[in-house]
Amino acid sequence: MGTRGLRIVRFRGRYWCFYNHWDSYFKSMGNSLVESVPTDPVGYKKWLQALRELFAKWDALLQDLMSIEPDSLRNIRSDKSLVGVLDEAFDARLEQFPTSSPGFLDLNIGYTYTFDLDHEVFSIDNSAHFHLQHIPRNSKWIEAVCLDDNDCHFAHPRLAPEESLASLAVDNHTFSLTDLEYWKTLSTKEVTAKASCEDVSSHLRLKLFDIFKDSQIPNLRVTLLSWTANDLVFRELAFFILCLAADGDYCSIVDVRRILKPTWTSLYGTIVHGEEAEGDSEFISSVGNGFHLKDQPISSAPSTSKYWFNGALVCLVARLDQDGVMEKAVADAIRYGREACKRTSFNALLISVAQLVLIRSVPDGSVQHSPIMPLISTAENSGQDARTRYGKSWLDTFYDREMIRKEEARKEAAVREAKRKTAQGSEDNAKLTSPQSQSSSNLEDDNPDEGETLACTGEQKQLISGQSDTDVAMQVEVAAITLEEGEEATARDASAADEYDTIASEPAKNEDRALSPGPREQTEGTANNARIDELADEGSGMTLDDGQGDEQKSGGHEEGTDKTYEEVEEDQLGEVDLAATEQKVETDDDTWQIGATFLSLINFLDSTILDTLKPTRDGGRRLPTEITEMILGHIFDVKTHNACTKVSRVFRSFCLKRPVLIDGVRLVQLLPESEDKADRRLHVLAEKSTGELLKVAINETGYSSGDTSLYRFVVGKERNRRSFCPGTQIAIQNLELPAPFDSDIHETTGESYQRFSRGRTLPEDSPWDRARHHRDATANSDIKTLSGFYEYAAKFLFPDSRRSLIGSVFEDHHQDWLLPANTKQLSIMTDDYDHKEYERYLLLRIKRASKYWDCLWDDIIGEVKALLIQVDEDAVRARKKVQLIGAANPAVILAVGFQVRLFEWDAGDATLTETNPGRLYSVMDEDDRKTIEAVLTSAVERLETAELKE
Repeated sequence: MGTRGLRIVRFRGRYWCFYNHWDSYFKSMGNSLVESVPTDPVGYKKWLQALRELFAKWDALLQDLMSIEPDSLRNIRSDKSLVGVLDEAFDARLEQFPTSSPGFLDLNIGYTYTFDLDHEVFSIDNSAHFHLQHIPRNSKWIEAVCLDDNDCHFAHPRLAPEESLASLAVDNHTFSLTDLEYWKTLSTKEVTAKASCEDVSSHLRLKLFDIFKDSQIPNLRVTLLSWTANDLVFRELAFFILCLAADGDYCSIVDVRRILKPTWTSLYGTIVHGEEAEGDSEFISSVGNGFHLKDQPISSAPSTSKYWFNGALVCLVARLDQDGVMEKAVADAIRYGREACKRTSFNALLISVAQLVLIRSVPDGSVQHSPIMPLISTAENSGQDARTRYGKSWLDTFYDREMIRKEEARKEAAVREAKRKTAQGSEDNAKLTSPQSQSSSNLEDDNPDEGETLACTGEQKQLISGQSDTDVAMQVEVAAITLEEGEEATARDASAADEYDTIASEPAKNEDRALSPGPREQTEGTANNARIDELADEGSGMTLDDGQGDEQKSGGHEEGTDKTYEEVEEDQLGEVDLAATEQKVETDDDTWQIGATFLSLINFLDSTILDTLKPTRDGGRRLPTEITEMILGHIFDVKTHNACTKVSRVFRSFCLKRPVLIDGVRLVQLLPESEDKADRRLHVLAEKSTGELLKVAINETGYSSGDTSLYRFVVGKERNRRSFCPGTQIAIQNLELPAPFDSDIHETTGESYQRFSRGRTLPEDSPWDRARHHRDATANSDIKTLSGFYEYAAKFLFPDSRRSLIGSVFEDHHQDWLLPANTKQLSIMTDDYDHKEYERYLLLRIKRASKYWDCLWDDIIGEVKALLIQVDEDAVRARKKVQLIGAANPAVILAVGFQVRLFEWDAGDATLTETNPGRLYSVMDEDDRKTIEAVLTSAVERLETAELKE
């Protein structure tokens, strides 16, 4: 079984994840990748530039592929334009489509190594970070990587040079001293944002946010601190959150049966509107990934970091948690808002995806703002370096504890080794001294030498029983020296009884330790509705109010108004604020705080809209409230319902209390929560347009029983620019609806793809034809198929008596992560795994043919020449015989698809000479095959000669 790993390259904010199946350990794949980075400054710059140029070409091609032709939406299920394109255009090892938010929680992946070309950082498991140019060498980086109690790796600053430590967090603010000076001129007051959750609509929006938030946390803990406010993924995530908090125009619940995609993993698709499967289609894209219709804007979010949303000014700020940033950002927002809307009264908000600040510029010129409130918890953000993540005190304690544990482990290992050697010595002596030949007393009288041997054996037995402390200490010291010289602790593969992990080895995961890292790992989940309802009993809607008496921020000279948007009395707000503060002190529950923050955002946006709606005046012309509610109660389509929320405050209030979930279904009333604390479902009473009442439960996909309908939530307002969150769906239990249209759509597979089974009789022709049929290989096959084709053909060129020898044709799995894209390497060689010595007689390197790239022959020739030169130099440095590796002058066969060129390697001159310059051989041509077979036969004969000599 392979040890799975990922080699990840980040370029322009996008992660390219390459899968590796074998030997992904620190000391294997990890060390190999580290050693591939040049250490000299000139070589490093050339290496970095070459890598950036390669991925710049790939990124340009990727941008073209993500521009979708509108005509392809008409029959999207048969659109296979991107199926297999990752293999042909980029690399067959790509684990997924390159995105800005890869899945970092794949439990099947044991190790990940990231080359961040944007920030020049090398990361291990996305949490231990070194500067790419200054990675400690000679496995010293492994010694510096430790594991905390939450199975998160980090680079310990006391075990690595200062210059090698790095962080993914970037400081990219454009605020200036002018903003700070402007802040000091403002009359500011920090007030408390009030959270209420009185209507069904707020509970529903909160539930959708919880599902979205939980899906994003694994990625955000790695990537969030490395983004700027102008990055696509940052803008789209912030916009996604705002749309979830806004009312129905910005967030739609869509039956998954209406969403069609080319494949189930596709990051784009269409929503089919109407009653026909071939009806009106709307393009949708996954959030933050950049798919878009051709000639349309790329993002569903606005392209700037400041914009107006539902009447409120939105300002994107990457790091609100940094000292002084919030004050400067508030000043910048106030100045921008007053200049843009030409008035002093408006609402604004600062959002950093993880934090939120709500602002109100009041008519008298003063400014109210909330404190920084948590929106998504990224506790112990793994993008930070260890000093920021844990603090010096914890790191020092950890280091001291690990040094003690390391020493104890060494002693225990030495004792075990001493006992093992002593026991082995006793067994050997027992064999030499037969108890049947003579007694021990006769040995002492007649054979002094054997008597000494037996005395020595007695001391060894005494050592085993632990009775000789002096000898034990001596044996321990000797064994410890032996271990230092040659023994290595196999921490991950050894049994629990024999495992001794040290700081110098790979940290063992899931190990119980007494010390916990600084910040506690917070559990993400649904906000506690019971606690939020306590706030609902105290206040009425989101407001900003003074929660600190008359205390003002520096620079403030006037008290801000204590009035709320809905004129809630100050004493009510005070009670809410006190209750909230006490609850926080008692529970320290981030989950509850995040839920309250999002409810504050909901009510903030609702209040902003209410300011634009006309109030109902006494004596004005209007229908009685009862008749209005009766009319609105007969609306069961989403479009009309959303329009009614913009008519008046009365209309809006009723619509939010009884929101239309999907066409034909309205949510009427919240039901009591389940007594089961693990039950995270939202229980609601629903009404169908037929008048039928149902008790439904809403939760993320995965919790289902009984009749369940599946839906996606799609955000945005502009047609063909809306987005969805991949991997997230909601399940509505006890609600079963008929299919939206009568269709029987199945994915078309195109031409049939048949694979010959191993037991099937193959054609009686050449091995090449047999290999082609057996592997279903064509000239444009993927690299795995091509590699199997050449290996199969090479083996079956020879009779069974010699085929076992050709079994040494093997893939260089241990080098797979270093091979270029769509490349495989086979060799005919002797091997000695004990001494790591190889004598290569033939090198066969294969590339797949691709319409996307030119100069494949130049690439493959240059790669092989550089490889053989490096191999020879390594052999000389290792003081091995020169002919052991590359210097045996192996034959070289290079293949691109089914085309072949033949070369010979001269180690003395370090030249790669083509036997017939420019001649292309085809494995489909019989005469060409004979020439290729002659090269293979010659290599095998040389191998047989070497084997006979041994």
